[in-house]
Amino acid sequence: MPAIRHASKRKPPPEGFGDIEDDLLIFANKMKDAHNKPPPPGPKHQAQWEVFQISHQRSRYIYDLYYEKEAISKELYDWLLKNGYADAMLIAKWKKQGYEKASLASAAFPGPS
Repeated sequence: MPAIRHASKRKPPPEGFGDIEDDLLIFANKMKDAHNKPPPPGPKHQAQWEVFQISHQRSRYIYDLYYEKEAISKELYDWLLKNGYADAMLIAKWKKQGYEKASLASAAFPGPS
């Protein structure tokens, strides 16, 4: 995921960004801590799990604000996606019909272990 930068050359964030900026900074600090944490013993791919989890949470937060709560504008939502605050491909998966039912069914009926 690209680094999140606030350059003076960029277009300023749309109205409403100030309302969610504190929450996004919390996610950024968690991400920084996860990157700086020493890797756990075990397979190398497990070292990135926390980073993916935080990225997923941040994307879900933005998805919920726009689609579920309707708390942010379309302009702000597009700006957040364009500037790397959320994963557009992951959100596209969540928007598909039946996604929530499929995830609930997998939680209710776990496969054999």
